[in-house]
Amino acid sequence: MAGQEWIVLRPRIFLGGQAVSMLGDGLAALGIPLLVLQLTGSPVAAALAAAPRSVGYLAAGIPAGVLADRLDPWRVLVAADLIRAAIFLGLFILTGQHQIAVWPVLVLACAAGGGTVFFETALAITVRDLFAGPRLISANSWLEAANQGGQVVGPGIAGLLAVAGLLRWAMLIDSVTFLVSLASLAVLRGGYRAACRPDQAAVSWAGLRRDIAAGVRYLAATRLLLALMGFVLVLNLCLGADKLIVFFAKDTLGLTAWQVGVVVTAGGVGGILGAAATSWWCRRLGPLPVVAMCATTSGVALLLVSLAGSTPVMLAANLIYAWAVVAGSVTLRALRQVLVPRDLLGRVTAAWRLAAQVVTPVGAVAAGAMTGLLGGDPRPVFAVAGGLTIVTVAGAWAAGVWRPDAAGVTAAATLTR
Repeated sequence: MAGQEWIVLRPRIFLGGQAVSMLGDGLAALGIPLLVLQLTGSPVAAALAAAPRSVGYLAAGIPAGVLADRLDPWRVLVAADLIRAAIFLGLFILTGQHQIAVWPVLVLACAAGGGTVFFETALAITVRDLFAGPRLISANSWLEAANQGGQVVGPGIAGLLAVAGLLRWAMLIDSVTFLVSLASLAVLRGGYRAACRPDQAAVSWAGLRRDIAAGVRYLAATRLLLALMGFVLVLNLCLGADKLIVFFAKDTLGLTAWQVGVVVTAGGVGGILGAAATSWWCRRLGPLPVVAMCATTSGVALLLVSLAGSTPVMLAANLIYAWAVVAGSVTLRALRQVLVPRDLLGRVTAAWRLAAQVVTPVGAVAAGAMTGLLGGDPRPVFAVAGGLTIVTVAGAWAAGVWRPDAAGVTAAATLTR
C-alpha cells in the first residue's frame, strides 16, 4: 500500500515543485527590470530587461521543440532548472559588486529566458506523459493557477524587497525556487522512465531540418489544429489591446496608483479562478465550446473596459477578461497535447508559442499606435478589439471550427471521460 501511495504522490510533488518555480518566474518578471532600472536609470534598458522570455522564444523556440522531441524531456527539465538556478545565483553575486555594467545582467536574463523556453516545451510533453484523460485538464489547470498566482505574489515580493533596499536578494530567492523544482523532478524520475521513449538518433543539421519540417507538415495537415492556431493568432492580435489597461486606468480614468494596483491584482485573481474552473467547464460543455465561450467572454470584457468610468467597473472587467483568457488558454493547451502525437508535441508546442510571441506584441503596438492617433483615448481601441474578437468567434463558427472532425471528437472524449 505504501508503494502505491508513493506512486500516486509523485505527480503531486512534481506539480508542487513547478508551482514554486513559477513563483520564481513572477519574481523575475518584476525583479530584473527593477534591478536594471536601479543600475541604469534608463526606462529603455528596463523595458529590454522585461522581455527575456519573448527574446528566448524568438531565439530558441524551434530548436527547443526539436530537442524536447528527440531527447528525454525529464533531462531537458533538469538541465533547464540547473541552468536557471546557476544564472540567478550568478545575478545575485554579480549585483553585489560595487560597480557593474548592465549588459551582463541583460545577457544573463536573456539566457534565463532561453532556459525557460526549453523548460516549458519539455514540460508540455512531461505533463502529457504523466496525466491522462480529465487529469490532463486538471494538471494544466493547476499549473496555470500556480503561474497566475506567481504573477501576483512574485512581483509583490519583489516590490517589498525593492522598498527595503534588498532587491538583489530576489535573485537568490529565484535561484532557490528552481532548486525546489529540481528536487521535485528528482522525486519524479523513478516513476517517469517508462513513460518517455526519446529518439536516440544522432543530431545533425540535416536531421534538425527534417524534424522541423515534419512538425510543420503535421500542423498544416491537421485541420482542427491548424484552424485553432489561426483562430488564436487572430485573437491574439485583437487581445493585444489589453496591454493598454494600465495606461487607460491611470491616464484616462485618473485612478491612483493604489487603485491601478487593485485593478491589476483583480486580473491575477481572475486568472487563478479561470484556471481552477477550466476542468469543470470542460466536463460539462466539452473543450471546443469552452474555447468559444472564453473567447466571446474576453471580447465582451474588452467592450466593458471601453465603457468603464470607475474603479469597480474596471476591476470587474479585468477580472472577467483574465478569467476568460486563462480558461481558454488552459483548454487549448490540453487540446494540443491530445491532438498532437507525442513524438511531435515539442515541435508543435514550440511553433505555436513562437507564433503567439510574435503576434501578441504586434497587436500591442497596433493598439498603442491607434490610441496615439486618437489623441490618447484608448476607449475606441478596446471597443474595436472586443468587437473583432466576437466577430472572430462567429467567423470560426461559420467556418466549422466549433463543429469538430473525428480528431476533435476523439480529443473531447479523451479530456472529458
